[in-house]
Amino acid sequence: MVSLEKRISVGKFIVIILILCLLTALPVILIRHASADPAQETNAQASSEETSSAPETPLQKYGKLNDIRIRLTFDRSTETLDIKTIGDWVSVSRKGDQYTYTTDDEKIKRYTKALADKYSNYHAYVTFKTHDDEEITLPSNSTGWIFDDSYAASMIKKYITEARSANLNLTDKSAESNKWWIRISSDYNAEKKQGNSYAEVSISSQYMWLYQNGEVIMEGPVVTGNPNYGNDTPAGAYFIYEKESPAILYGPGYLTEVSYWMAFNDDIGFHDATWQDSFGGDTYLDNGSHGCVNLPLSFAEELYSSVYLYMPVYVY
Repeated sequence: MVSLEKRISVGKFIVIILILCLLTALPVILIRHASADPAQETNAQASSEETSSAPETPLQKYGKLNDIRIRLTFDRSTETLDIKTIGDWVSVSRKGDQYTYTTDDEKIKRYTKALADKYSNYHAYVTFKTHDDEEITLPSNSTGWIFDDSYAASMIKKYITEARSANLNLTDKSAESNKWWIRISSDYNAEKKQGNSYAEVSISSQYMWLYQNGEVIMEGPVVTGNPNYGNDTPAGAYFIYEKESPAILYGPGYLTEVSYWMAFNDDIGFHDATWQDSFGGDTYLDNGSHGCVNLPLSFAEELYSSVYLYMPVYVY
């Protein structure tokens, strides 16, 4: 039988051996830890972060919008909208696989306005019968077809938000394509789709008439541009393209506020002129306008409430 003293001695021996082993291994562990490359650890951490925050691919960002094509075919060419263009017009929110698209309407309107400038089709001249049945020919930018940029913007927005493709022939005279155009002529009311409605101005008579559905509803004397200073009111066939009340008119040597402004030829239009002492007759030869058609205030107010955008205007 082994004595208690010997067993204790053996136990001490084992503990000493373990301690010596630990002391031998510890420097190796410390050396390995000290020699670890900090750059590798940093790179590994950065790689992990990059993986977790990697930017979305176009497919992930836009979803089905990547695949849509909106093709608008005109007489001369085809305009195609895809993600390269419309990607700048939308903001995207995503919940799982569900995408919601919100459009920048101003950017869409700028695009459709450019289409209107490019594709609207006017006739060079128009034959017009005056109030006293005289048939005359006038230079024209008012008879023809205007691309309806407002309607176009609403439809393009609809296609984008629904992530839906479209292939439209806008010159086939179908019911759908006709919605994209506004017909301008003396016998077409763009809002009411009926009647002979237009404004007529006679420079020689210094007088104007407003027709609605073939009937004169307003008439009265006016003052047109002063020809002695090169400010003649240009003859031609036009249409009302802007209405504003009140408005600031400005040009070389003048800055004037008016209550009612109805533009029909660039910066020429109808407006009230409270500074005029009289209207009609020969007033325009001495105190004519810079080219606009001056009106008494009450007449301008009534005219403003009666005319509408795209109403034809004939000046001769």
